[in-house]
Amino acid sequence: MEEVEKFIAIEKARKLPKRLDKIVKLAAILIGIYEILFIFNFTYSIYGLFEKIGLKLFFLRLDFQDKQGEAFVLAMILVIAFLLYPVRNKEKYFKKVQLYDYFLIALSLLSMFYMFLRFPEYTQSYDVTFYDVIFGLIAIFVVLEATRRTVGWILPAIVLVFLAYGIQDTRFNWNRFVQYLYLDQGIFGIPFYVMTIYVFAFVFFGAFLLRIGVSDYVTKFMISLFGPREGGPAKAAVVSSGLMGTVSGSSVANVLTTGTFTIPLMKKAGYPPETAGAVEPVASTGGQLMPPIMGAAAFIMAQFLGIPYNKLIIAAVLPALIYYAGVYIFIDLETKRLGLKGLSREYFTPLHYFLRKIYILLPIGVITLALVWGIAPHIAAISSLGIAIWVAWISKDEIPGDERIYVAFILLTTILMFSGRELSFISAPFLIFLASLLLFFGFLRKVEFNEKFYISILFILFAAFCKFLGIRKEEILLMSGVFGIIFSLIVGKVSKSEEGKKMFSATYDSMIDAGKTSTSVMLAAASAGLIQGVLTMTGLVTSLGYKLIDLTGGYLALLLVMAMVFSLILGMGVPTTANYVITSLVAAPAVFNAVAGNSIYEALVPGTTTATALLAAHFFVFYFGILADLTPPVALAAYAGSALAKSDFWKTARNSVKYALAGYIGPYIYFTHPEMFIITVQNWDLYMVAKLLYYFFASVFVMYLIAVAITGYFDKPLRREVKATLLLLGLAGATLHYLPILLGIAALLSLKLYNKKVRGDVVEEF
Repeated sequence: MEEVEKFIAIEKARKLPKRLDKIVKLAAILIGIYEILFIFNFTYSIYGLFEKIGLKLFFLRLDFQDKQGEAFVLAMILVIAFLLYPVRNKEKYFKKVQLYDYFLIALSLLSMFYMFLRFPEYTQSYDVTFYDVIFGLIAIFVVLEATRRTVGWILPAIVLVFLAYGIQDTRFNWNRFVQYLYLDQGIFGIPFYVMTIYVFAFVFFGAFLLRIGVSDYVTKFMISLFGPREGGPAKAAVVSSGLMGTVSGSSVANVLTTGTFTIPLMKKAGYPPETAGAVEPVASTGGQLMPPIMGAAAFIMAQFLGIPYNKLIIAAVLPALIYYAGVYIFIDLETKRLGLKGLSREYFTPLHYFLRKIYILLPIGVITLALVWGIAPHIAAISSLGIAIWVAWISKDEIPGDERIYVAFILLTTILMFSGRELSFISAPFLIFLASLLLFFGFLRKVEFNEKFYISILFILFAAFCKFLGIRKEEILLMSGVFGIIFSLIVGKVSKSEEGKKMFSATYDSMIDAGKTSTSVMLAAASAGLIQGVLTMTGLVTSLGYKLIDLTGGYLALLLVMAMVFSLILGMGVPTTANYVITSLVAAPAVFNAVAGNSIYEALVPGTTTATALLAAHFFVFYFGILADLTPPVALAAYAGSALAKSDFWKTARNSVKYALAGYIGPYIYFTHPEMFIITVQNWDLYMVAKLLYYFFASVFVMYLIAVAITGYFDKPLRREVKATLLLLGLAGATLHYLPILLGIAALLSLKLYNKKVRGDVVEEF
């Protein structure tokens, strides 16, 4: 773990004295408060609530423009960055905050609050002043320096190259340069806007789930479920990391949380360290590809493409399932090749305990349904946070109370909160009835008047009050999350039990964690915005695309390979968010132009104005940007896994690439068969359903065929010529043409029959 901490940016933070630590906590909390009040428009929701009862509190209508909010959030992010991350990764710089760090903090606050105060006036005339230029250049400088400290020097270096080109292209017109990169777009462009309006809500949601132990629950549940089976610990790692990866949104962070449990168990089950250290990173990386909560870049993709996020997660379903099917297949074959068995049940908590606590996963179910339903992503995240808080209190065994009764109340209240205003005449009285029933149970001593009771009655009465006033569903959901935080802090503060105090700390600390955790991703987004700004300001975004086409001669296959290599190399030193922004702006338009004239690709995604080719191209670079975490020589996620497993890094990274092969081959399949994104289907009929089913199962079979060839095992070890034949059939099968698929099936069936015939004989192993 010590090696990981030296390598991964988030683990390199200073240990601050109490006074400065309080400043960091205050900055993190202020980010959360500002986001909730003004960016999520909570003040307007509260104003509407009071207006319904005849009180017009006009001060609640105080509002700020988007870029003002972004400037405030970035100011706090910069304060956190310069306090926590030293100028160099040497021991002496970790010991104390240097004088120049305070100077950089002062510059950060000046440049950001100048933007906050100046922007409303700027939008009246769009004139650029001398002070705009000065503070704009300062803002660019402090953002790049903070980015260098948090995510490394490569991204800022790339930004500087683009900035140099940009200022040269404007012929040193500093007014135009700063106007575009500071006042209009650039730092506060689409990437940073998406971070503040959407991603922060999910970071907050994930931080709370981790604090209350949902990650531990999922990991231990899957280990209890799969552990006693053949290869159980590894398969448990695949499933649990996939589930928690959807919440954490970070492959490295997920490895460091779930890997702590799964990797030692895999080694105990007999897996070599290089295998155990590879399985966890592969499964964790896939979490960014798995709906409903994908990597931060997915939210930027939705904004770039103009496709609602609820449609985008549907598009990601089949690719994600194929990815995990490929990982599972590799693990299963490796397990059989190694001849491993499951572990004894004595190593695991009894399964019935986890089944009794299954309601802990309710927030993940709620957020999934909310997103698919089309509720705004940030509202879906905050409302699910409210449910998570309620569930967390109910799950505490140390606080007396029948879980079954409380879970029933949670389910009923949640369903009624999601109902529309047209059902208020039913839902409001029913919620009042639920509150009365819970109170009645208290007097009958079926439930105790304790923390579980108080948090439940507060939630139910709040929902009843809102429904009675006829408030919109979206506003109720947003307020339920915010009031859930308030309820938890109040009940936790007055609680005399140890668990109550822990819940207070979990709620409070999750707000701080959200601010700290979002530092690196927000700075990466701000820097990526500078690159996007230069590309669009100079027209380079168009010319680079055409140059790529000229370079590849217009051959689509070569263009896709170049886009893959570019994305993987860039991803070795640049965070996923920035990687996606660059490659989607440079490579995706080139791919789109290369398939111009093809009716399949030119068709618009139904319900949008986005061409199918553009969606497929963006997903293509998105996938490889994420897989860079597994690709040597850097392979951050694989490095974390090898450190936890105490294994050789290069062997671990090689195994990671092998097990994640579905992620490297899949994007080519999806691009050439865009119907697999589901939302791209123009007309639904039985033929199309059958076609999609064939594509899905054929893709899984291709992964199986290639996995057999690479592991060299199918009931028995395989000879070299057999492995080569299966590999060629697998690669040919990636076209999904029926002929290589049928030949592959025939080859495996022949092998099966041959193995049965000569069972007991030793097959020569290469």
